[in-house]
Parts: sequence; structure tokens; C-alpha cells
Amino acid sequence: MQILSKLPRWALFLLIAAAYTVIMSGQAMLTGKELEPVRLLVTSGMGLVVAAGALWLIKRQRAREAKKPIGYPTASNFREAASSGRLPEGARAELWIPELVRTIEQERIMAWLGPILFGAFAAMGVFLIFENPDLPWLWVICTLFFAGLAVGFPVWIPRRRRRMAALIAELEVSGEEGGAAS
Repeated sequence: MQILSKLPRWALFLLIAAAYTVIMSGQAMLTGKELEPVRLLVTSGMGLVVAAGALWLIKRQRAREAKKPIGYPTASNFREAASSGRLPEGARAELWIPELVRTIEQERIMAWLGPILFGAFAAMGVFLIFENPDLPWLWVICTLFFAGLAVGFPVWIPRRRRRMAALIAELEVSGEEGGAAS
């Protein structure tokens, strides 16, 4: 995700538009629809609209986050801290600990619900493969994707929760040191 944030806007715009066009055209091909030039043109135009909307949302989010003080648990600061295990500069315990605790509680539910939910989607994909044996490729890809998520959730969530618990411990230690110095 960091790589995408470092791209120039025009490159990100083209990447989003191309990804949308490829995904939608690939989905049409995998379900047996013909790719006519008009359909491809409309799909490409929609890709440009989706890319413009995505960049507008990104710009709006960054502007909103820029108004917050440095070290505030904004969405991007939180995402970065949870994935890297490092707090941003100026992170304050009274702001970060409640956010981290709330996220750990929410992910505790997804630790067991995620594999069940994505496993059910994978099972539905298997059913759809046999339901449409002439063109099963879209459902094969979807089944593999959801099976991967079902297997990955029990690995990903505990690792992420351990990183967040370590961040809480780090904040509590730094809070005690700051309180002792006062």
C-alpha cells in the first residue's frame, strides 16, 4: 500500500483505470460474453470515472487528516501503525490506546467469523463451478480467492492483534515514563 501512496497522481489514476478495465473485461470474458469494441470503450470510460472518484476520495481523506495534529490516530496513521508495529511521531497514549483496544475487540470476532464467512463463499463458488460447467473459470478464481482468505484470516488476525498489543504496551510504558517525569 505504501508503494501506491508514493506514486504520482497521474500514475495512480491510470493504474486504477487500467485495473478496473482489466477486471471488468476479464470478468466478462470468463463468463462467456464477447468483448466488442463498444463494450471495451464503455468499460474503459467507466474505469476513468472510477479512478477519478477514487482519487477525489483519497484527496478528501488526506485533507481531513492534515487538519489533525501530528501523531493523531487518523485512518492512515492507524493502518500504518497496525501493519508496521511502529507508532507515528507524537502519538499520545490517551488517543491511541482506546482506538487500539476497540480494534482488537472488533477483530476478535473476525478471528473466528472470517474463516466461516469466507469458507461459505468458497463453498458457494464450488457449487457455482458445477452449476455452470461450460464457463467455470470466474467461479474457480473466486473460489480460490475466498478459500485463500478463509485460510489467511486465522494467520493474519492474530499477528495483527499481537502487533497492536505491543503498541499498547509501548504506549503504556511511555505514558508511565512521561507521568513519572512530571
